[in-house]
Amino acid sequence: MRSLLEAYHAQFPLRLGMPREELKSRLNLEGRLYADVLQRAVADGVVNATEALVYLPAHEIRFTPEQQRHVAALLARFARNPYSPPSVSEAEAEVGPDVLAALLEQGRLLRLSDSVLLSAETYRSMLASVLERLRRGEPVTVATVRDLFGTSRKYALAFLEYLDRERITRRVGDERVLA
Repeated sequence: MRSLLEAYHAQFPLRLGMPREELKSRLNLEGRLYADVLQRAVADGVVNATEALVYLPAHEIRFTPEQQRHVAALLARFARNPYSPPSVSEAEAEVGPDVLAALLEQGRLLRLSDSVLLSAETYRSMLASVLERLRRGEPVTVATVRDLFGTSRKYALAFLEYLDRERITRRVGDERVLA
């Protein structure tokens, strides 16, 4: 298992880890046996695992100096315009698809839709504001979010649909309520 993950990390340094199913397939183990082996490896500290990935504890996503410059420039754009950030295609053009995937995997950016990204900080801030309004019993609509954050309908809708998919809210007519 260790050698498979070492090879995977060498081949894909910008990915946090190998998908669980891929590791299972490469180890050629059946379901229960694989689960037991993986559980033991995690307990022994040989590997770390998330719901979807398995990786070596020492592995970290590391950008080259050039990639880091592009990442810093992109994140600065998100900070300058938190509610009208670069699109997925603009971000890919700036840092490349692999680096963008790494930023998403690290949780520094969130993909709300096929074309809309938000920084994690902006998402948390927006979420806190929307949850506060909902807990006070105030209605939350696309227009509410648009006006509250001075954003466009496109971003407001993507944000609310993301909350619906994450089962934080659910849509009732034109309004969102807590799920």
